[in-house]
This record gives sequence, C-alpha cells and structure tokens, in this order.
Amino acid sequence: MLPILFNIGNFPVHSFGVVMIIAFLVGLFIARKRAKKFGLDPNKLADISFWTLIVGILGARIAFILQDLGFYLKNTKELFSLQFAGLTSFGGVIAAIAFLVFSARRLGWPVRLLLDVIGPAGLVMHAIGRVGCLLNGCCYGGVCPTNVPWGIHVDKIPVPMHPAQIYDALMNLAAVPLILWVERKGQSRGQVFALVLIFHGLSRFIYEFWRAGTKKQVDAGLASSTYWEGLPIPITQAQAMAAVLVIVGFALYIAWRRPAHAQQELLAS
Repeated sequence: MLPILFNIGNFPVHSFGVVMIIAFLVGLFIARKRAKKFGLDPNKLADISFWTLIVGILGARIAFILQDLGFYLKNTKELFSLQFAGLTSFGGVIAAIAFLVFSARRLGWPVRLLLDVIGPAGLVMHAIGRVGCLLNGCCYGGVCPTNVPWGIHVDKIPVPMHPAQIYDALMNLAAVPLILWVERKGQSRGQVFALVLIFHGLSRFIYEFWRAGTKKQVDAGLASSTYWEGLPIPITQAQAMAAVLVIVGFALYIAWRRPAHAQQELLAS
C-alpha cells in the first residue's frame, strides 16, 4: 500500500487525495460533455460539481462521526481530523444528491435532468476513487486464497487479502456502458439516475461480502467491515443501506416511467 505518495517539506501528499482529484477531473469532463448534450450550461455545471464534491465529503465525514458519536464526543479534536479513512460513502451520496436537487431548483433546471446528467459521471468517479482506497490501505477484502495471483498484502497482515476495492470499481465501471445503452433506447427524465442508484447499490451489496467479518476478524485486520449484530441474517450496515438504495432506485424507475419517445423529448428540452 502507498498511503503517502511523497512529502513536500513536512507536508505529506496522500495518495487518496491525489486520486480523488483525478476522479473529480475525469467525472467533471464526462459531466460537462453530457451537460452540453442535454442543453445545460457546462460552466454552471462545473461550479455545481465542485460544490457537490465539497458537500459530499462533508456528508461522508458527518456520517462517519455519527457512527461512533460517543468516541468523538470524548475526543473532540478528532472531529476535525483530515484523515481520509474517516469517510462513509453513503453519507456522501445522500448529501451530494440533496445538494444537486437544491442546485437544480435554484437555477431553474429540471431536477431529474441534472441527476441524469451527473449520475453516470458519479459512478466513474466512485470507481476511480476506489483506487485511492487501495493505495490508502482501507476498505480491503477478506483473506484471499494463496493460489490467486491478485491477492494483496495490507499493513503487517501475513496473508494475502482480496483487493475488494478493485472489485467494486470494476462493477461500477461495468454499469456505465450498460446504463448509457439503456439511455439511448429512450428513457424518461430521472430513469438514468434511478439505474445509477440500482447498480451502485447492487455493487456495494456484493462488495461487502468480500469485506465482511466478525468484530474479532476486523480487530485482527482479517476483514474491514463488521456484520451487523442482532439480525437474523448476517449482513453489514452498508449492505442494509445498499439494499435501501436499490429499492429506492427501482421505485423511482417505475414512478418516472414515460412512453418510449421520452428520450426525444429529453433531447429537445
């Protein structure tokens, strides 16, 4: 793992931060092209994208703090830690979506159209961001069979682990061309975004199977996500959230259905 790429004087340059900048620039490039295609101002969209990133990071940090609020109330200095390990993606997703809805209404843009434009770019950003997780040494999977050539070594753990971050990245990337193919077949406003929620939720749900373990395994470094205690079936908190995301995505896809000529209406808007 390579959490720090290099130092500038006494200032460490974290690999996760560098990768996140790359992810944002790639996502912005995609979003601007889609904005132009669907008649939105690319420059205004760039401004929205920047502030969406900031709001998403804040949302992810707040969600992480709320998960262990007791610790942070006792260690208030840690509230303002800049460590990238202290981020929870679902909090970031919810905050980012809320800000996009707010921005669309402020500018008088159709909310669903803006969500459709940015949604696929968000999946690409997430996939690239997972490379940052790999370099940072977080979000790794469980013990990997020794005969599998792509197992990774994390910190001082003597056995190879699944590079679950890359599995998640590949699943999200694979969803993008499929979503764009469905888009070209003719979808009403909002349905592309609904598909983004569905595929991202499915990817996260599957990804957690590689990460999940007992608290004892997590403490030993043999897993990076803990099963939710007290439930009749062994799932993680992230899997429960992912399931909600999939259900919401399906509900929105059905609720926002329109005839097949809707794509032409979308292009003309």
